[in-house]
Amino acid sequence: MNVLSPCPPGWGMPENESLAVANEAVTSCYWPLYEVENGKYRLTYRPREKTPVVEWLRKQGRFRHLFEPQNEHFLVEIQKQVDQEWEELLELCGEK
Repeated sequence: MNVLSPCPPGWGMPENESLAVANEAVTSCYWPLYEVENGKYRLTYRPREKTPVVEWLRKQGRFRHLFEPQNEHFLVEIQKQVDQEWEELLELCGEK
């Protein structure tokens, strides 16, 4: 089992936003929900509408350096990587 557990002090966000930030990790497909049983992949949650990963990153102080003008290209690359991994997961799950 691989679990995402928000850490408000480490992530640089208020405690009362932990659940919303964890949910946004899922809706942005940064942290997709799926299971693998006997080598068979199964998607357990598919967002109706994907949230841009930048929205998830923006809520965390640990990523504030990415929003400096000279680093904006990293945000584009992160989104591309998340999109690519999501597409690969959909294929593994037989949903593409």
